[in-house]
Amino acid sequence: MKKKLTEGKCRSALGRVGHLFSRVVWLGAIILICSGASAQNLFVSGNARLKNCPGTCGVIYEYTWDGSQSIFTIGLSHPWDVAFDGAGNLFVVDNDELSGEAVVYKIAPNGIRTTFASGLSYPSYLAVDRVGNVFVADYNVGIIYQYTPSGSRTTFASGLYHPVGITFKSTGKLYVAESASKMLRGSIYEYSPDGSRMTFAVLEASDRPADLAFDSMGNLYMADLGGKIYSYGLGVLRRYPRTTFGFVPNGAQSLAFDSAGNLFVVGMGDTNGTGSPIPKVVYKFTALGTRSAFASVNGAGESFACLAFQPILCCQ
Repeated sequence: MKKKLTEGKCRSALGRVGHLFSRVVWLGAIILICSGASAQNLFVSGNARLKNCPGTCGVIYEYTWDGSQSIFTIGLSHPWDVAFDGAGNLFVVDNDELSGEAVVYKIAPNGIRTTFASGLSYPSYLAVDRVGNVFVADYNVGIIYQYTPSGSRTTFASGLYHPVGITFKSTGKLYVAESASKMLRGSIYEYSPDGSRMTFAVLEASDRPADLAFDSMGNLYMADLGGKIYSYGLGVLRRYPRTTFGFVPNGAQSLAFDSAGNLFVVGMGDTNGTGSPIPKVVYKFTALGTRSAFASVNGAGESFACLAFQPILCCQ
């Protein structure tokens, strides 16, 4: 009897060890899958010269973690800001300067494109919240519109001068950078989900804000057309210290963090015949601020505008 009882205990222990081993293997597989997914692809709006497009063609470039380039979609006019929702749909602002029409397109992961919103004056930047609502800043009229996932529109905020970069914090609050007017300096505003607003920061007189982005720790970064990238720390008692995180030649235009904490920046790296900057470089900054060139385009008429990383679907 004692021998059988001992054998039973051994089998039970072996069973528990086997079950534990299976769970470790399963968790390891999940970690490996998600680690691989952390090498997110980067999507960059811009212009390219393609055989099937007369002149230059508005496109969305796609880059893998090692900088390999492909074209995700073509046939746009003047694509600007891009943002993903949690399901992997890409939203892109497209301004046709000749017709004066401005739309927001929704591009599914399989590349199928539909018109998500129209009737806008001059949309600049956009952001998507955790439940799929799309927020669009209309630069000309000083309004931020909110669109439900089905496309129904309401006015979320108004009375702004020229809203530019907008981004969401993990808490669900929307942050908006506003350009300076002749009378007032630019500002960064914090909006609660109910639309109530407070001033997060008053900018310097020389600032020319372009875009905003949060890192995983909740620090806010601002791209400046003068070339500097500013960081606003977490602060104590609502005081947010500002430091210069980095610099890119000629101007910083668009920001996005990858899942590893690296900051990617569209830099206005070239000029055309009139002296107007043409963004042709995407820079990568490590968390410590070390800068390197990640991607570039060199052909005549080719350029970058704004960028966004695809979400990690398996690990949300």
